[in-house]
Amino acid sequence: MDEAPLPAQSSLPGSLAPPSATVATPSSSLRASLRACTAEGLAAEVVGACFSGAVLTAWAVQLGASPVLLGVLWGLPHVGQVFQIPALWVTSHLGRKRAAVVLHAVARQATLPIAVLPFVDVSAGGKRAIVVGLFALSSVLSVLGHNAWLAWMGELVPARIRGAYFGRRTALCSAVATVASLTIAVALDRARSHAALGIVLSAILVLRSIAGVVTTVLMLRQHDPPSVVVVPRPRDLVRPIADRAYRKLLAYRAAWGIATGLGASLSAVYMLRALGLGFVGVATYSAAVAVLRIVTTPLWGRTLDREGGRRVLVACSFGAAVSSIAWVLATPASTWLIAVDALVSGLLLSGQELAAFTVPLSAAPSARRPLYAAVSVMVGGLAYGGASAISGPIADVVSLRNVLLAGVVWRILAAVVATGIEDGTRRTDALTPARPWELLRRRNRGDRGRRQSVAKPGAGG
Repeated sequence: MDEAPLPAQSSLPGSLAPPSATVATPSSSLRASLRACTAEGLAAEVVGACFSGAVLTAWAVQLGASPVLLGVLWGLPHVGQVFQIPALWVTSHLGRKRAAVVLHAVARQATLPIAVLPFVDVSAGGKRAIVVGLFALSSVLSVLGHNAWLAWMGELVPARIRGAYFGRRTALCSAVATVASLTIAVALDRARSHAALGIVLSAILVLRSIAGVVTTVLMLRQHDPPSVVVVPRPRDLVRPIADRAYRKLLAYRAAWGIATGLGASLSAVYMLRALGLGFVGVATYSAAVAVLRIVTTPLWGRTLDREGGRRVLVACSFGAAVSSIAWVLATPASTWLIAVDALVSGLLLSGQELAAFTVPLSAAPSARRPLYAAVSVMVGGLAYGGASAISGPIADVVSLRNVLLAGVVWRILAAVVATGIEDGTRRTDALTPARPWELLRRRNRGDRGRRQSVAKPGAGG
C-alpha cells in the first residue's frame, strides 16, 4: 500500500506536453541543462525523503498527535492538487522557469521553521498547528511549481530523447530516494531508542533546506527555450468533464485515489503499532517496492505498447487489489504477508502507474493535453487527500484493520471501473468538441452544406 496517485518530480515523462515549434536549443546548452536537471532531480529526492511518510509519522509521535492529525498530514500534499487549475494561470503569467524556480525554492524552505519546535516552549497544540500550517503552505507551493516544471521540461527535453533521458533520470532518482529514505529511517529508529527524536527530526529538516538550496541553484543553470504561452480560458475547464470517454478515466482516478488514500496514511502506523516492524520496516517496505518498480517499468512499457493501456491497467489494478488483502490478514506472527505484498506491489504498481498516466494522455486532445492532465491529477489527488484526511477519524470509530479492508474494497471497485475504459489514440480538438451540442451544431452545418451543394448546378465538380 505504498503508492499514491501522484508521482514524484523525477517520473512521468509521458505527462509532459509536446514541445512546440520553437528555436532549437543549442546542443552544448542542452547537454549542460540535462546534466543540471539530472543533478537537481537527485537533490530533489533528498528533499522529498526528508519529509516522507516515516518523517511525518515521527513528527506525529514527537508531538503526541492522534491518527486524525496524521491522516491530515498525509492528505495535505494531495488535497493541494485542487490548485492544479490555478497553477495553469500562474505558469502562463509568470513563465515556466521563473514559476518553477521561485515556487519550488520557497516550498522547500517553508518547513525550516519547524526545526526549532523541539527546542522552544510552545504548547503541543501550538506546535501541531505550526506543523500543519507550514506543511500545507509547502504542499500548495509545490503543486504550483510542479505544474510549471512539467511545462518547462516539455520544451527543454527534445521528444526524440525524452523517454531515454527520463528513464535514466528516474532510475538514478529512485536509487537516491531509496538510500536517503532508509538512512533517515535508521536515524529515526536510533533516535527514538535514545530519546533524541526531536534533535534528529530537526536535523532532517535542516538537511531538507540545504538540499532545497542545491535544487534552486541547479534549476537556475537550466535553459528555458522560447515558446508561445497559451493562457487557458475559463470555459476550457469543462472540456475534460464533458468528454464522455475521459469521464471514465476520471472515475478510475477517483476510485483508485480513495483506495490508496484510505490505507497510505495509516499503513505506517499499522506497521509500527500492530506489527511492530519499526521505522526501518516501514522504509524497507517502501524501498523494496521502489527497487522492483525500477526493474519492471521498462518491461511494462513494452507490454503496454503490445497489449494496450487498458489491459495493463485492469490486470495491474486487480492484482494489486488482491495483494492488498495481505494487510488485513497480517499479524505480528505473520509479517511475511507484508513482504509478499511488497513483492507483488513492486511488480504490478509500476505497470499500473504507467498505464494510469499514458491512457489518459492518449485519450486527451493533443492541443489541450496539459489541461486534461491537470484535471486528471487534480481528481486523483483530491480523492487521495480526502480519503487520507478522513481515514484517521474513521479508524478512531472502527479500527485500523477495518479501514485497510475498506481500501481493498475500493481497489477492487477501481479495477472494475478500469474494465470500461476505452483505449484511445491521441485526438485533435476538431475531433473532440467541448460540449455534446457542439457536435450536433457541426452536424447540422454539414447537412446544410450538402443540401446547398446539391441545389447548385455543378457544385463540387
